[in-house]
Amino acid sequence: MTRAARAAAALAALAAAAGLTWACRRPPRAASPALAELRDVLRAGNDDDPRLDADFNALSPEDKRLFRAEYARLAPERRNQRGTIVYLIGRNALDADDWSFLLSVVEEPPCRSLADCAQAPRAAGEEAVGDEVTLAYPALVALRQAAARRGDARQTAAARAVLNAGLKSRTRAVARLAERLDRG
Repeated sequence: MTRAARAAAALAALAAAAGLTWACRRPPRAASPALAELRDVLRAGNDDDPRLDADFNALSPEDKRLFRAEYARLAPERRNQRGTIVYLIGRNALDADDWSFLLSVVEEPPCRSLADCAQAPRAAGEEAVGDEVTLAYPALVALRQAAARRGDARQTAAARAVLNAGLKSRTRAVARLAERLDRG
């Protein structure tokens, strides 16, 4: 094999590997219009996107299942995107799967840094990247959704379970908000 042929083969292998790596990081093709729109909203990164209040008001059980899968697919450090998904599912919470999801979000281990949720800051005096509220954002959203729904007689017990989990949280911001919502 000539030098040029070996170089071409090596470049082709690199390109194939790069394509494979890119394909592995790409989210799977949206299985529903609601999931496609959610991904578009998350990519835009606009918390005030009017679609959040208009286009996700009647999610089907399948859409919510896909949203929960999208939440799991996102890196834990993507606090804002994860919080957006929690907001949408919480606003549409109707069944045990929805409430189980909200409860699991509140019970997640604390995110210690936006650089890496699992790692504490390295030096004793070094602060975590991200403030306390940002680091706890998905759980805080879940608590607010639960509090908003606890007046609905059909959902009081589930909402109460989410709030109780917040009261026991190891994350100070979560426990404080749960306490404030519990009193109010």
